Amino acid sequence: MKLFSVKLRASKDGKHISGAERITPHEEINTVINQLYHRLSHKEFDSINIKIDILKEKPLLVEKTLPIVNLTFKDHKKANKTAVQIIQKQTGLSEEKIKQLIDLIHSGASPDGENMRGAMIVDLSGNRLEKDQFRGVRTTHVDYLERDKIIQKLIKKGFTERTADAIALTTKNMLHKDIIAEYCISDEPDYLTGYISTKEAYYRLTPLKEKGNKKGGRIYFIKNGADIDEIYRFLEEKPVLIKDVNM
Repeated sequence: MKLFSVKLRASKDGKHISGAERITPHEEINTVINQLYHRLSHKEFDSINIKIDILKEKPLLVEKTLPIVNLTFKDHKKANKTAVQIIQKQTGLSEEKIKQLIDLIHSGASPDGENMRGAMIVDLSGNRLEKDQFRGVRTTHVDYLERDKIIQKLIKKGFTERTADAIALTTKNMLHKDIIAEYCISDEPDYLTGYISTKEAYYRLTPLKEKGNKKGGRIYFIKNGADIDEIYRFLEEKPVLIKDVNM
């Protein structure tokens, strides 16, 4: 069966606002486009780009996502303190350096002080390694083998489709041998739950950002000496389909 990557990207004044992607058979493309547009339609945009590509290589099939761990805190400062501790344990970076990097995500990690379009890449010496600090790296070409089934399973446990997308994306990230951990907060000012991922688990932390903050983004922590070109290729091009969610 031929599979296609369907991507919608919303922008305003030439700047990326939001995006969504699915992997789907040809006969479902129209339905998927409508679903993705519905998800982006609440955003303030002046342009939406639709891109449809046939998958050129066989998807990597993954049995389950990372297991989900929910953590709730009094405020975002306490949540970020725990986030720093988790990352420090995985990477060996100093708490001060991790805090500096997280502060960049909360204040705008792009050179112009705005949100990056993709993720920051940081090695175990604390160096930023993105090829372009405005763009970063984007994790794409990942979805569920039976998406509707997974969504319903998550909804029954009190989660949303947003959780499904986040855990699929970060599960793909953690498949790469040189990616150690990830930090993520949304750029939506009223969505305060963020996450930390390691090879062992997907930690949902609430609240991980301050209400009203429009800044957001991701940090991928990688091993020293990792092949950056190969990481970009895996994250942006390698198709991954996940069979089930680990709950």
